[in-house]
Amino acid sequence: MRKAGQSVDQSVERGLLELSRRTGPRSYVNIVIVVALAAVLLYTLLQARTGQDGALRTGDQAPEFNAMTLDGGSVSLAEYQGQGVLLNFWASWCGPCVSEMPRMNDAYREGVPGVAMLAVNVGESRGTAAEFAANHGLSFPVLLDPSGEAAGRYGLVGLPRTFLIDGSGRIARIVTGELASAEQVRGLMESVKP
Repeated sequence: MRKAGQSVDQSVERGLLELSRRTGPRSYVNIVIVVALAAVLLYTLLQARTGQDGALRTGDQAPEFNAMTLDGGSVSLAEYQGQGVLLNFWASWCGPCVSEMPRMNDAYREGVPGVAMLAVNVGESRGTAAEFAANHGLSFPVLLDPSGEAAGRYGLVGLPRTFLIDGSGRIARIVTGELASAEQVRGLMESVKP
């Protein structure tokens, strides 16, 4: 409470001094401890989400996932054991994703024996993904990950991202960003040919 003849600034200053006398330096230590524990908890939760000590790396086993196809079927990565896989994560709102789709489609139409191409749409509805695939004449399989579960297993933080998986199910290469040409896509597919 402000005393007569005391300015507001003096009153605030007096209140802060009184508060610091009551709480002392231990309250600051407590705050630091709480913040540190929160940071450790957040780190632990993020690590559990990817199942790794960080992002996936070349040589890691590709995380298994199940996804729905545009026609309502179900696909799992395990179905492609023994084949090479170009696994691309994308969304229709992602400019670089949209740009690379015709290049991927050209490479898919040319084909590489023993190599599958899977394009996983992240976070969008079946209707949105199906409309996009029809409007762009996509020939390759489009899978749906509306909840982002598969994207989470691969530790995605941005789109597009492409994983090249060899016949033994290991990640052979990771490409972050837009695939620049059909030749690049075909070369990536050739790199995981059994």
